[in-house]
Amino acid sequence: MKYRYKVLIQIAVLFLPFWLMIEGIIGLINRDVFHPDVLVVFGFLITGIISVFNILDFITRLKTSGWRNLDIYYKIFFCFHLILFIPSFMVWLYIFGIVNVYNFFW
Repeated sequence: MKYRYKVLIQIAVLFLPFWLMIEGIIGLINRDVFHPDVLVVFGFLITGIISVFNILDFITRLKTSGWRNLDIYYKIFFCFHLILFIPSFMVWLYIFGIVNVYNFFW
């Protein structure tokens, strides 16, 4: 496989944020008193930062190579990181007080 190491690096980089989110959700279900919701938010924030860097990397590669010359690896991970960026962007907007999520969805 041509991109085996790149995929393993992506998995290793995204392991910590996903672990934080899963650990926080389990703590919320078990009603842990040590505020596991912070772990969920922190995991979303880290995921957003990682996704921004990968989206910017894709845009620079797109400008230099063009759409048809890009490998399928970059196209797939661009879509993957774009999907990851959307919920983390909502968390960023909530933390900075730009959008009140409770009024936005109800």
